[in-house]
This record gives sequence, C-alpha cells and structure tokens, in this order.
Amino acid sequence: MKIPPQTFFNFCAGHVSLLRALVEREGEISEAEARRLIRAHASEAEELPETTWRRLRELQILVPVEAGSDFHYLADPVRRLLNYLFDEAQAATPEMIRGYIQSLEALGKQLSRAIDQDDMAMVQIALGEMQIALRRIFADLDETHRSILAEVGRFKTQRHSISVRDKFRRIVHWMERYVDPMVEIVRADGPLRATFEETERLLLKARQHGLFNDLPALERNIRQLRQVSRHALRVFQQCRRELQPLYESLRRSSFMAEGAALALERLQREGLAGWADRHAVRVTSLRWQYVPSDRALSRAVRNVALHPPEPPPVLELNAGQAAPPGYLRLLWLESLSEAARAESPIEDLLRWVMSRHPERDLADALAGFTKLVFHPDFQAEFRGGEVQHYVAPAGTLAASPVRLTRV
Repeated sequence: MKIPPQTFFNFCAGHVSLLRALVEREGEISEAEARRLIRAHASEAEELPETTWRRLRELQILVPVEAGSDFHYLADPVRRLLNYLFDEAQAATPEMIRGYIQSLEALGKQLSRAIDQDDMAMVQIALGEMQIALRRIFADLDETHRSILAEVGRFKTQRHSISVRDKFRRIVHWMERYVDPMVEIVRADGPLRATFEETERLLLKARQHGLFNDLPALERNIRQLRQVSRHALRVFQQCRRELQPLYESLRRSSFMAEGAALALERLQREGLAGWADRHAVRVTSLRWQYVPSDRALSRAVRNVALHPPEPPPVLELNAGQAAPPGYLRLLWLESLSEAARAESPIEDLLRWVMSRHPERDLADALAGFTKLVFHPDFQAEFRGGEVQHYVAPAGTLAASPVRLTRV
C-alpha cells in the first residue's frame, strides 16, 4: 500500500519518544505491549491511544507477523530509517559482507561478458550496481565500527552490577561473532581483497576499451574500491585492539572466579576437615631472623656517614624539542593538497611537484605525486602524448604528463 510521505513524517514528528521505544524493542511485540508503550509515550496532540494504535498499523510502522496475529514487528525499512535518524548503529554480520562479495563477483562476470560483447549499455548498468554495492559495504563497515565502539564504551561506563562471567561472554560473543570472522574476510589475502582486485582489473579493462567513454565513472569506482579495501582492514584491526584488552582481562577474572566458585562448592560439600592436608601449601623449611646487633647497626650508620656525596644528575629537558624528520615529511605531504587546490588545474603534476619543491629527493617527489593522484578531492588524467624527462639529483624519470583537476 502506498503511504503519503507527508502523512508518515507528520505522524513520526508527533510520536518521537514512542518510535524510539519501538526501536529499542528487539523482535516481536504483542498488541498489549504496544498499547502499553503508547500510553507511556502519549503524544502532545492529545491523541487517543486507540487512534495511535490504528495509525501505527495503517502507516505500516508495525506489521503483523502473520495475518490475524496479535504479534507485530517494526517494519525493516522503518527501523533502518529510525536507526539512521537516531544514530543507532547496527553491526553487519560476516554473512552480509560475504553476500556483498558474491554480488560483486556476479557483477564482475556480467561486466566481463559485456566488455567482450561490446555491450556498453550492460557495462553502464554493471558499473552503477557496483557503485551501489560498494557504498553499502562502506556504510555497513562504518556502522559495525561505531556499534562495536559503542558497545565497548557502554561496557566500560556501565554502573549496574553484571557478573564477570556474563561480561566475559559478551566480549567473547563480539570477538567470535563479528571481529575475528570479519578480519579473516578483509585481510590482505582474504576473499574481499581478492574480489576487489579482480573487480579493479575488470574496471581497468573497461577503461582501456575504446567504445566506453565514461571515464569519470570508472575512476570513481576504482577509487571507491581502494578506499573500501583500506577502510575495511583498518576498521576491524581497530575493533580488535579495543576488544582484546577487555577480553584478556575478563578471561583472567573469569578463570579466577570459576576457580574460587569450585573451591567454595567443594568446601561446602566436603567440609573443613582435611582441607589443609589436601590443598594448603606445605612449608618444608623455616628461617628465623633475629634483631641486628649493636655492632651491625653501628657499621651500617658508619657506612652511610662516610659515603662520598655525588651531585644529582642533570636532566636535559630540551633534548626532545626538535621535530622528527618523518613528522615533517608527513606535514609536507598533507600540505600538497591545499597548494594543488589553489593552482588547479595542473597540466603536468610531477613537474609541478618537483619545481615547487626542488629540495626534495626523488622518493619524496614520487610520494607527493602518488598522494595527489589518489586524493579523493582530485581527479588524475593520464593524457599520453610525448614522453617528458624529469631530471632529479638521484636520476632522470621518463613518463607521460598527468593532468590533475578538482572533482
């Protein structure tokens, strides 16, 4: 049933607290529970609870589990919209990411057939679907990252009492359900990287194809592939670094709590008799120490009095003020984008970098060139044509000029 957007959003605007309560409820909700939530979050418009309940069903915010059932669930499109509006992150499962990988593999086969058959319409369709899949992967990865970090934050700041065993189980659940399988998927030799490399190869093949001239779309897809690949590995490595210390700490606490519980259970069952013989650590030798004699005390005092004084060590407080070369090089690389944005378009990017910074060596010049070529705010175009020679102290480079423009 088609729902007027204005009617839907007007209802949502007047029932924000009710919608938030419905989002926080996971799974099915009975009609009695829904009516209780409606009464607890009455709207400012003084709407009757029966009217609110009827409109929730008419606007398809609550959908029955089956026809004639008293149990309902929050419609998936509405839940996704409210999660986005309330900034409530939902972690993506490894099965979802594997589904995206399979979708990209199918689109890659479709793109390969379209290129071989010179079907430019299908190439355009495959590129559009690839871009949608990449955006979904990036959004799900980012949402998973925020969800795990939010869970870690709640775990560290929660005040109510939770047993060590339950805490350990929650952390183990996140490690085994999300982080470890995801790292296996997105690592350098995992299926995500292999699929991305094959997809990038097909995109480069389409760019070299003479009949397809939408080069900006190809370049956007290639940049997005590389960005998602780097972002995926970085996200789950950071999540593992956040969860690993909690996991190790709770694992030790859980072992100690489990051992103490077993000991108390055995003590309660068997009693105290014979406990020391079975479990107490036996001392095989005992050393007695007496009070030092006057002669020993006088010798110690004399040694302290006759000890030659030494000046205190001088601390060099200003030794670490000089900035390290690596940090200065990073600042220089980050400043290139602002300079390039001011002088865009740049007809010959490598010559521009080498002429503006002649004091930099060849490795720094190539690093700055690569930084600008793959910068998301710029578009690099390999123009071909006559080969240019770029003279540097370490040698001479021969290459075709690259034109850089702002996106």
